[in-house]
This record gives sequence, C-alpha cells and structure tokens, in this order.
Amino acid sequence: MRYRIVAVGKLKEPFYRNGFQHYLRRLSALAQCESVEVKEGAGDASAAKRAEGQALLRAAQPRVVALDESGPVFSTRSLAQHVSSLELAGHSRLTLLIGGAAGHGEELLSAVDERWSLSPLTFPHDLARLVLVEQLYRVETLRAGHPYHRD
Repeated sequence: MRYRIVAVGKLKEPFYRNGFQHYLRRLSALAQCESVEVKEGAGDASAAKRAEGQALLRAAQPRVVALDESGPVFSTRSLAQHVSSLELAGHSRLTLLIGGAAGHGEELLSAVDERWSLSPLTFPHDLARLVLVEQLYRVETLRAGHPYHRD
C-alpha cells in the first residue's frame, strides 16, 4: 500500500514533528508514505472548513479517507485486515485527510470514499497525525508478518 497523509497546517511542536518523522521513517521501510501539509483556512469556522476541505481534496489521490469522529473505530488488527482488503480490491494508494481546528465540512465528507475514527477521544491535530502514522506503521508490520506485541 502507498499512503499519502494530507493534513491542515504544520506540526508546531518539536515533540510532534520528531515523533511523526520517527514513525514515518519506520513506516517507509515497509510501505511508501508521503506527508503533505495544506494551508489553514481563514475566516469563521464554516469558511475555514470549506477552504481547508478544498485544499485537502486537491492534494488527495484515489481512495480518499477522512479521519473523522463519525467513522468506524478499528483495532490495529482490524485496520490491517481492512487495508489488506482494500489492496485486494485493487486500491494500492490511500490518501488520509486530517482536518483543521474546525474539523471537516460536509462538502469534504460527502466527497470521500470512507471515514475512519482514530478514537472516540478528542486529539489535537498534531497528536492525531502522530497517532495515525504510528498506527499505519503497526498495520504494515502486521501485514508484513512481523510478530505483534499483543500475541
């Protein structure tokens, strides 16, 4: 699988940047992954969501997933199985969208192929990006047949 993580804004804190780069390097040994940052929207929440949604979708490639609290929550194993089933169905590229402070607008959510939730908990965007890349790394280790720490 080839991943493209498209997120609104830059990783602001060194802790998040370092953690993200750490797991991106680890993931890159197993699967191709690129990170794209788009500009934060201006104006009220509605205008920001619309502008950010358009920017996110312009950077997306086939099979687009919005990270959104309304999506299903996967365990690491079930996410690995889901990614494998997508690949078997002919989807070799996956774009994962992380919204801005106001979240995703309805226009973006209606344009994506699926939604995933990282957790029922609320995360800051920077932490969500770090959790996502770490989970993609775990997914790919499982798919590569590496031992899983829960076994």
